[in-house]
Amino acid sequence: MNYNRPELLDRLAAEYVLGLLRHRARARFERLCAELPAALTARQRWEERLLPLSLALAPVAPDANRWPQIERAIAALNGASAAPRVATRSAARRWWPVAAAAALVGVALLVGKLTYWSEPAWEPVAVLAPANAAPLWRLERSADGAQITIRALSPITLSATKSYELWILPSAGGNPVSLGLMPRYGKLERRLTPAQRTLLAAARQIAVSVEPLGGSPTGVPTGPVVIVASVMRAT
Repeated sequence: MNYNRPELLDRLAAEYVLGLLRHRARARFERLCAELPAALTARQRWEERLLPLSLALAPVAPDANRWPQIERAIAALNGASAAPRVATRSAARRWWPVAAAAALVGVALLVGKLTYWSEPAWEPVAVLAPANAAPLWRLERSADGAQITIRALSPITLSATKSYELWILPSAGGNPVSLGLMPRYGKLERRLTPAQRTLLAAARQIAVSVEPLGGSPTGVPTGPVVIVASVMRAT
């Protein structure tokens, strides 16, 4: 897939922000945001567009004619005289932003607000810095431990064929457990699996290693470990 196409990145970013990317596709786009500046910029642009909308809407019960009206509007945009129930792939690509926005509005009208946009309370986990050097990242987690956010404190330089990867060092010993790739700039949010949540809650240290582009191919660090940091505890 050619990620240098702005229209493709824009579509993927919108689907990510709207919650339409699931599971592997969502994780793949998060990795792309960590590696490709244009992808992160596209995602942030859609977040800025849609966040005010989700906060401004009040609960309103939609009437029975709402979806037929939306279908007719989509058909009119496509130059059709009647709303088709099944669209071709090429037609779907033309009107998917309208349909996605309509879906977002419909959900907001039904539930009063989008829970996707509920901003969690963040707690500090660690400041990640190489020995005798300035900090490179700040790691935080949500109060419920379900998410982490990794913020690059300045642009990170690294070979285009390499990635930085974050690891939990389990307090009970055993192999490090990956928390995913590190962003080279900006901020990256990531939802943790139940196993990751448990391990991070108990961990005393985390680490960053240099890996091949896209992350370790083995599930454990394969390159040099450049940072080891202590996990902060809530007081």
